[in-house]
Amino acid sequence: MLTEIEITNKLIRRKAAFVRFVDVSEFSQEQNRGLNTAILFGLALSPEFIAEVAANENYVRELVQANQQNDDEFSQKELKVGRMADELAKFLHEQGYRAWSQSDKNQEENGHYDSKNHTTPLPHKTIAVKAGLGWIGKHDLLITREWGSAISMCTVLTNVPIQVENTPEMQSRCGNCAICKEVCETGAISGKSWSKGMDRDELVDVQKCTTCLKCMVHCPWTKAYAKNA
Repeated sequence: MLTEIEITNKLIRRKAAFVRFVDVSEFSQEQNRGLNTAILFGLALSPEFIAEVAANENYVRELVQANQQNDDEFSQKELKVGRMADELAKFLHEQGYRAWSQSDKNQEENGHYDSKNHTTPLPHKTIAVKAGLGWIGKHDLLITREWGSAISMCTVLTNVPIQVENTPEMQSRCGNCAICKEVCETGAISGKSWSKGMDRDELVDVQKCTTCLKCMVHCPWTKAYAKNA
């Protein structure tokens, strides 16, 4: 029988910065696909990348103009965590378990991604909050104490009988900070503080978001990670 240590080591060898095993049985069948456990993992973005983006207010715009928007570290790590999820789900299937990769590729191919509203049935950050990994910032990104928002995450839903972690969920620690709203050129961020159960649209208008990464790299929690890493 597979253990948490075996799965963790498999992901750590692929440079995962964290691995969590989360009980997702409270969610609906549509969300958890009838699988009670989520394996959540992620890669940390490098301090050098954070500094590079923070120093160039036109960073993403220049990538798009050069048709290189898929070549930067953020895009590459987003793709990598997706591949890691697909590989892990395949491995678990081979071991005789049910598993569902929540990679962007798998979600899109199976009709589980709403491209109009940019939503999936069970977002990684929802699982991350339940795991006690962090809270949702005013920019609608997960914020962790260790890496700020400088992470790329993915999840695999499974029925592997593993021990889940019971870490208390964290409340928002954004306080009166509004830096993410101030640096958002399109006005996509409302500046409201997140609380559990809040609708995403109260925090951010995804139709206005250009994924410029400014809210991520200028978040004080992300800057603290980049400075102290």
